[in-house]
Amino acid sequence: VGHYKLQKNEKFAEYLAAMSTSEEIIKKVTAPGVTTELKVDGNTYMIKSSCKNDVTIVLNQEVDELLPTGLPIKNLAKKEGNIITVTSSANDGRKRTRTYEFSDEGYTVTLTAGDVVAKRYFVRV
Repeated sequence: VGHYKLQKNEKFAEYLAAMSTSEEIIKKVTAPGVTTELKVDGNTYMIKSSCKNDVTIVLNQEVDELLPTGLPIKNLAKKEGNIITVTSSANDGRKRTRTYEFSDEGYTVTLTAGDVVAKRYFVRV
């Protein structure tokens, strides 16, 4: 729970391109200065982003999400300790995994789609 600022990305633009994301969206979400706010309500984690790409994670329940690209996906999230793993699948057969690892200093998101692995590092502000 708290406010965070993007510290750095590793291969995030490449990951988004592999997910058929437009150049316009890639530029917006990889821009320096992106901030997020994390809220928790029971089994629901809400990550509100300054780039308007908000994420809602519901633990242990399959939920639908519409990606900024317009692609609908189904997510299933599991929590183990300070790590939340979200496994997603799309109607076109593509699968991806997002792993959120939280600490007192911030959180890291590891995104995997096929053989493309990206990381995003956020620090608490």
